[in-house]
Amino acid sequence: MKSLLCLFVLLATAGCLAQTATVRIDASRPRVAVSRNLYGIFFEEINHAGEGGLYAEMVLNRDFETVNLPAGAQWAGNLLRTKDGWQERKWFGNELHGWKLVAGKASRGSIHLDTAKPLNPRNPHSLRLVARETGERLGIVNTGFWGMNFVEGNFYDLRFAARTEGGQPFEVKVELVSASGKEVYASTVVRNVGGNWQQYRCSLRAKASDPEGRLRLTVNHPGTIWFDVVSLFPRDTYKNRPNGLRADLVEMLKGLKPAFVRFPGGAIVGGLNLDNRIQWKNSIGDIAERQGSMNLWGYYTTNGLGFHEYLQLCEDLDADALWVCNPGFSDGYRRSEYAKPEDVSSFAQEALDALEYALGPPQSVWGAKRVAAGHPAPFRLKYIEIGNEASGKIYQDNYRLFSEAIRRQYPQVTIISNVRNVAGAQVDVVDDHRYGTPESFFAAYRHYDAADRRGPGVYVGEYGVTRGVGQGNWMAALAEAAFLMGLERNSDVVKMSSYAPLFFHVEDIAWPVNLIGFDNSRVVGRGSYQVQKLFAANRPDQVLDTTLDDPDLFALGGVEQGSGDLILKLVSRSASAKRVEIQFEGLKRGSGMVRAITLQADPAAENTLDEPDRILPVASERTLDGGPLSWQLPPYSVVVLRIPGAK
Repeated sequence: MKSLLCLFVLLATAGCLAQTATVRIDASRPRVAVSRNLYGIFFEEINHAGEGGLYAEMVLNRDFETVNLPAGAQWAGNLLRTKDGWQERKWFGNELHGWKLVAGKASRGSIHLDTAKPLNPRNPHSLRLVARETGERLGIVNTGFWGMNFVEGNFYDLRFAARTEGGQPFEVKVELVSASGKEVYASTVVRNVGGNWQQYRCSLRAKASDPEGRLRLTVNHPGTIWFDVVSLFPRDTYKNRPNGLRADLVEMLKGLKPAFVRFPGGAIVGGLNLDNRIQWKNSIGDIAERQGSMNLWGYYTTNGLGFHEYLQLCEDLDADALWVCNPGFSDGYRRSEYAKPEDVSSFAQEALDALEYALGPPQSVWGAKRVAAGHPAPFRLKYIEIGNEASGKIYQDNYRLFSEAIRRQYPQVTIISNVRNVAGAQVDVVDDHRYGTPESFFAAYRHYDAADRRGPGVYVGEYGVTRGVGQGNWMAALAEAAFLMGLERNSDVVKMSSYAPLFFHVEDIAWPVNLIGFDNSRVVGRGSYQVQKLFAANRPDQVLDTTLDDPDLFALGGVEQGSGDLILKLVSRSASAKRVEIQFEGLKRGSGMVRAITLQADPAAENTLDEPDRILPVASERTLDGGPLSWQLPPYSVVVLRIPGAK
């Protein structure tokens, strides 16, 4: 009995018991050109995607402005309430969020939030340290975003602004320390810190690694000193840029080969109210002059990852920029505040100024600011979307005003609308969002088959399987793979797509399912990330008519013109192995090797920081002979075959 069971297992493994299905690829029928811009990425400041994530700043609440409320909002107990009645939880623990007093033996002192003699009007708060007795040690420590990641041998660059009472000079000791403060990984002294506000800089090299470190500043004698914009960056940011990005997270984005990057969202484009909306002019220039804001996803952002950094990231990724502007009202799901009709033109001008910053000549007002920031040439801003998930008469009225002004000055820019039809205005592309269960995404494989080909192109700007899949399991990725094949097949109308949300810090997950997870020192791509990466790297130039006779399988054939390869994508949601016979009509097969990449896992499997390799691609190849071509699909799998074609 035991030997029979073993034989059964071996036969099943060998594929002898696999069910057989037939895939027919007909190249004689009309082909559909696949948009070169089909696969992009969507960035929104949610889940600490930027602040404490992609943006490499290590200091939490560096400018001491966490306490700022959106205009017109007030506290209702421990909740923020906008003037329109929307409520959000408090996003900070105390007025000096992220900062603590350090007092060793025989030391006495205090720290306070202060608004006297601010560094500049845009950042009115500073930290006042009163040192009464310095004793063993007296100063301040910053906890960072769930700690700071120090790597042995790496350099860290600090800048801070300080002033003192009566011009009294201090020596400020700067240290990289452990969470307990007992281990010191690097130390230096900044001397002659005193007088009116001045900027000070120093560098430190860590002698040990610690992903949960802290920054400590201490003074050498009694007195009063004020600090502001205390900023610590690893020197090895992406391309070693000051005010730069985390290199490992950028590399994850590069792996997706995105055609475009959407920024800054998402709901935060609207904000809790109009004052709280994304205002790009607050996000350029020196970080000491930038004005941060409370984020409607529950935390404060410094705007360090701003408009310029976004455009530069697009350039680094060889991707076009898709920027979303505020349409003259706040987020529709949070009781919108609407600009007065006579004020809407100022919001349109805000969008035009952004386009001038990105695209304008060096002698223009905002183009000159781009040049001053170190980028004389225009950026690759190709798309502008007016609003996010907006609708109704006010949106349509505002869209007309915006689109007319944009087309007049920047006719080369593609305008994306939130609604399909706007009376009296042209809609180039309409944004369509989709979230749901795995089953709904499998069903959506055919969703765009019946789409109106006479209307605007479609941008599936946000999508993802978000229900019943844990924090993003393999079944979610399988369903998304089938859905994406439906987008490729209908790429005559579906021009662009981007999964959302993109990033999440494991310590703060405001959205249930996301693409890329990270902590201070590690990063992982979910199963959905692996599907995105596989499909973007194997995008055909044309798709061919493809039919399949098994309801548990999905298939799509296409041709890559440069190589002549036939690219066949296959998805199996079956619990058993399936063998597919591949039949060709109107297409000659070449000779050589069939190359395959397979993603396969248990439906409940998830890639995590501790287990990042549960879902990874496996490459294989097989000699292509003259006989029929067949391939075995493992249970719950995605397979991409590259079959040599006859050139």
